[in-house]
Amino acid sequence: MGKNRRGRKGGGVSEEVKVSGQGGVGQSQGATHIQGASVAESGGGRGNHGRGVRGRRPRGGFGEGLGLPTRGKGDGGIELGEDVVQQSSWGRGSPFGSSLSDEPPIPGGGQAFSKSPSPNQQPSWPPKRQNTSSANLLPEKAPIASTSQPIISSEVSTEKLSAIEKLSLKHKSASLTPPIRKSEGETGRKIEVETNHLPFSIKVKEIIHYDVSIEPDKPKRLMRFVMEAFRQKFYRNRYPAFDGKKNLYSSGFLEFKESVSGEVTVRDDERQMDLEFKVTIKFAARIDTTVLGTYMRMGSSTDIPQRAIQAIDVVLRSAPALRFTPVGRSYFTPPQCQILNLGEGMELWYGFYQSAILGWKPFINVDVAHKGFPKKQKCLDVLKELCGRMDNLDRRDQIRIEKYLKGLKVEYEIPSFPNSKRTYKVNGLRQPANKESFMHEGKKMTIEQYYAQVKKYRLQYPLLPCLHLGSPQRTMYMPMELCTVASGQVVMRKLTEMQTRKMIKEAATAAHVRKEKIMTTLHKVGFGANPTLKEFGIDIGGSFERVPARILEPPQLSHIRGEVTKGVWKTLKFVDGKDLNNWVILNLDSWIGRGKLDGFASLMMSNGGPLGMKIALPRIESADIRSNWTECLNPQLFGNPELMVVIFPAQTKGIYEKVKQTAELRYGILTQCIKGETIKKMNPATASNILLKINAKLNGVNHMLQNRKISIGVSFFERPCMIVGADVTHPSPDATNIPSVAAVVASLDIHAFRYAMEYRLQPPRVEIIKDLENIMKNHLINYYKKNGQAKPERIIMFRDGVSDGQFAEVLNEELMAMRRACISLQSDYKPKITFLVVQKRHHTRFFPSPDIADGRNGNVPAGTIVDTKITHPTELDFYLVSHAGIQGTSRPTKYHLLWDDSDFSTDELEALTYHLCHMFSRCTRSVSYPAPTYYAHLGAFRARAYIGDRYVHLQLALKRFCLLK
Repeated sequence: MGKNRRGRKGGGVSEEVKVSGQGGVGQSQGATHIQGASVAESGGGRGNHGRGVRGRRPRGGFGEGLGLPTRGKGDGGIELGEDVVQQSSWGRGSPFGSSLSDEPPIPGGGQAFSKSPSPNQQPSWPPKRQNTSSANLLPEKAPIASTSQPIISSEVSTEKLSAIEKLSLKHKSASLTPPIRKSEGETGRKIEVETNHLPFSIKVKEIIHYDVSIEPDKPKRLMRFVMEAFRQKFYRNRYPAFDGKKNLYSSGFLEFKESVSGEVTVRDDERQMDLEFKVTIKFAARIDTTVLGTYMRMGSSTDIPQRAIQAIDVVLRSAPALRFTPVGRSYFTPPQCQILNLGEGMELWYGFYQSAILGWKPFINVDVAHKGFPKKQKCLDVLKELCGRMDNLDRRDQIRIEKYLKGLKVEYEIPSFPNSKRTYKVNGLRQPANKESFMHEGKKMTIEQYYAQVKKYRLQYPLLPCLHLGSPQRTMYMPMELCTVASGQVVMRKLTEMQTRKMIKEAATAAHVRKEKIMTTLHKVGFGANPTLKEFGIDIGGSFERVPARILEPPQLSHIRGEVTKGVWKTLKFVDGKDLNNWVILNLDSWIGRGKLDGFASLMMSNGGPLGMKIALPRIESADIRSNWTECLNPQLFGNPELMVVIFPAQTKGIYEKVKQTAELRYGILTQCIKGETIKKMNPATASNILLKINAKLNGVNHMLQNRKISIGVSFFERPCMIVGADVTHPSPDATNIPSVAAVVASLDIHAFRYAMEYRLQPPRVEIIKDLENIMKNHLINYYKKNGQAKPERIIMFRDGVSDGQFAEVLNEELMAMRRACISLQSDYKPKITFLVVQKRHHTRFFPSPDIADGRNGNVPAGTIVDTKITHPTELDFYLVSHAGIQGTSRPTKYHLLWDDSDFSTDELEALTYHLCHMFSRCTRSVSYPAPTYYAHLGAFRARAYIGDRYVHLQLALKRFCLLK
């Protein structure tokens, strides 16, 4: 068993790995295969870098063992090398380099599509370039009903152009658009649900847009009050809408021709003083609102009437923006009664969300909202909460305090000095008041001395750091004890794991409770009494829209006990269970005794047998987390085990990232991380869930679609078909030097259970996958090798993380990159591509009637789908609740079809999407979005764990990655 294991390790989601060192482009490369959540290695890859076993490819890896193509350093850190952004090797000979992998056939028929080559035969795809002057390089199916314009101008000679050059030329002269929806879906049990969409109408045919200039333009929190004072002074009887920045919208021209200027006085309560502002308003444009009706009749998602929608959004937000704290499209109020402390200086604020959307008619999407705000408290209390003390602060304490306070506004005030109150922004920490000194009237004195001698105030805590306040260029250093964090500050920071957990628990309410909260909030907002809405002739419905829905049939899965019921099933036995002959348990949690570890090992062995896994007795080791414990991840210390289970304390920050960096980048060992709290509560069910992940990492197959068919009887996999998932994850808004990570996974087998994965680093906030052409090239070659030289005849992409406004860019950039990847491998290779966008970040919710409600939270059942009324008026998109809601109100996932060469029916696409939600290897229940998208998200998360929060010199890195073009 051990002998054969070497060539089969890993599985599931996999990625092409280029080993840095003496290898390089064009040489035989290794591959790490991840299966649902697993990784295997095969092939060569010459040259380890460093010493010992450093530079080895991880043997496993998706989920807890994902081996990503990043070069390891001696300390387990990240070195940004050329291998992070891989270049295609096909220009230097065959990209395969050798015959097909000697890896065993994929269970269920890995060689099903074509006859395997003889032992001496080399793969012949891609062949040498051929003359393709007559090749139709764009997808065969037209995106719209008809077109009379040639894609390539007759004035341009294309006889001598290569296939890729022709494709690029066509791309420049024609913008791609999504296909028209043919029909709604019909399969499934028909029901009706309510949704949090209110219909509205608008009477005005034209909106006047003005540019606004306010001097000074700070403080920002007063800008709306400045404009309200200006309105009352210059056009008291009109109620235009101001966005709080530079845009003003009115239902007709105001009482002036082109522009008007004037001065107003506004009271600043924080600074307890009156401020003068000069306001100038100039005519900018006339916005036609009739385009909304045109869009709902025949519009494309790549050409949304954004100006009209934006103007209406501002009108709808005008009244609540004066009464509440606005954050994007949401509005919040300070807690009135019970305050939920999120910990570490943050508290939970409740609010509501609203946004205008265009379905089959105009709607306002309304919902509850939750956000963490810094607590209004003395900075001394911040010290106590974050550090647990106010004295003997070490360097880590100061870093923690500075990270929290930097960028926040604090109110400075000397007790018994009523006119001393001021508000400043924190730039950072300085030395304690008894050490920080400056010149005052020609005399050097410390801050402590200054307050004692000049202000006649004795500091109580002169040993605490001072705060650097105000302009960064000024040396304004104030004692911390005289400062209080101001209330109502909007911060775009990522919450900690503990804060997020508390917020989710509070925000997770049953469906009927959420509905009641939304309706209560609507009454508080008072749309009916809003004079601005009346001036624009906007009428908003008072009840939720009722929409037709259907409950889809779940797929039939093999090797399960019974059927899928309410999105859940019981595993009878793994389709392909892998043995575990050599494994190690490394315990880093001192609170976990040997008895618990032995019990865990026993459960793993006893539970593995019935599932088809023979699990040997592990070697158990412990290490002190305060020591150099990373050396214990060296597999040579334990005879090169197949798997290392690492147990670590739950509250220790950064341990998980360090394990993955060291184990996978430095030593190349597959790991399974488990928190100590989980070991303490270990039971057979938890052990079985862990085995789901481990079997997938060992290249096993947990379950699959029975007969490779979806419930409506159609098989997507009788012919070679590649399922692709892609996601781009971004750093938090305050992390400007941390790159975004693009991850793309692609199926390797005919069951769409095993996947290969690649990732790339990109500039922060860049959503388009810059190197998708090379990524897809590698995936296609990998699929070709694993499936008996079969080339995918269909490619179905599920693209996550794209907003509506990015559809055109993604379609024209990423779809074309996929086409170029195919043509670069073989000039006449034109697989049919289907491209769907997956969207989770929205506020649409469904509320069923009591007779349909499922579970204790009263959600819609798993499989509920809506594809009418609130969806796009002319294109195919749908909302699908593919999972059983366990906590709170279920959030449907939205899918939008951007391209479809295969001309699938609506029922086929909806059923395929739903069934892929059952193919996630880590659990025995359907998940909220398709498995390939889930794997792409996990792959990006793993890459983020490799990078951590460390600084990356982006410009230098990007030049090396050739991504600045």
